[in-house]
Amino acid sequence: MVAERARPAERADVAAVIPTRLAAPAWNTDTAGVPESARRRFLVAFAAPLAAAAFFVPAAIYLAWQPTTGVLPPSRFDELEMCWTRTDLTALLPDHAFPYPPDRARSALRPPGTTCEFYRSGRDLLDQVDLYRLCWSDDILVAKETIQAKRR
Repeated sequence: MVAERARPAERADVAAVIPTRLAAPAWNTDTAGVPESARRRFLVAFAAPLAAAAFFVPAAIYLAWQPTTGVLPPSRFDELEMCWTRTDLTALLPDHAFPYPPDRARSALRPPGTTCEFYRSGRDLLDQVDLYRLCWSDDILVAKETIQAKRR
């Protein structure tokens, strides 16, 4: 048997339509088929971090701002005179005392019958700075001292 050679097929005209603009994919936006629990998990996955950030970011800003309001520059500390009243020293003192002195500063001996306030000597939040302790008796300054920061 002699193999017959296949004849080439006749040419067919083929036309292609090429769009000039790509159309957006047609996503199915119908959520009727999605279970309620999946929708809830999706919302919680985004809402929980946003709620946490809404609480923790302002709290962090407040905690960073608070120590900087109780700063008494060294030059002003030197101007404070013993036996002056609090009203005489109001212009030299910051609006707020430093609320978080270390335990060793709080437990240091103080004159009997006095209340002591602490002020930071600088605004540096990332490094320890010296603390100033002012002790008052009946709104009269009776003691002032510098508590050295622990250096590493």
